[in-house]
Amino acid sequence: MYLEYWGLQKPPFGNVPSQSLFFRSPQHEEAFNRLLYVIKHHQGVAMLTGEVGCGKTTVTKALMNYLDKDRYQFQLLSNPALSPLDLIKAILLNFGEKSLSSSKPVLLNKLEERLINNARQDISTVLAIDEAHVISNQGTLDEVRMLLNMQADEQFLITIILLGQPPLLKKIKNLQPLKERISIKYNLESLDVDNTLRYIKHRLKSVGAKSGIFTNEAIPPLYEYSCGIPLRINNVCDRCLLIGFMRKTKLIDTRIVADAIEDLQ
Repeated sequence: MYLEYWGLQKPPFGNVPSQSLFFRSPQHEEAFNRLLYVIKHHQGVAMLTGEVGCGKTTVTKALMNYLDKDRYQFQLLSNPALSPLDLIKAILLNFGEKSLSSSKPVLLNKLEERLINNARQDISTVLAIDEAHVISNQGTLDEVRMLLNMQADEQFLITIILLGQPPLLKKIKNLQPLKERISIKYNLESLDVDNTLRYIKHRLKSVGAKSGIFTNEAIPPLYEYSCGIPLRINNVCDRCLLIGFMRKTKLIDTRIVADAIEDLQ
């Protein structure tokens, strides 16, 4: 609606994770590199936690986009609140299996065959489990750990990345066998005010903006409202661009930010 007015090629502040607009803040870069290390060195399990909207899924999708698709089969499981049996079925479906049995041993054998076949072709298998904090069935988390029993040539046949909000930390703490399997843990913090400004400029530049659009004075109240969480930054910036378009302003100033925040509340 406002793209032509602001000279943009596509929406810069959508609330759906976008690897094409990935902003490499220091903490997002560290999260990316830690996960990459686990994958490249077949370290088993990594865990990335953070508040909702902090960029966990965006980091993971950027990683998926970065890895050579001829050498890595990387799948993202988005709804893991499943029974142990349904979890195995969901994983197989994600990896392209169509005909599924109701027998758990048969399913596990099918999954192991897939992993072994990938390994023989020098393809590393990676499974990211998003929203892992919603898994309430301890048996399902145990099943995740048991997947690491699938090994060949003294290395894991699958790398698992657990993504979740802070409650996941407590769940894992109470599951010592799984906790001991996690080789890398990282908690993704929110952006500081300087990186909030860089984030906004990066998103705008990535979609064709010729100028910053937001005044420097507009950033502190925007940061205070968003607490540096990318999802909140996106929401308020998107509303600012809409309000600015409707008022035909040349820049987004503190008044528009204040009105956008009030509108969102």
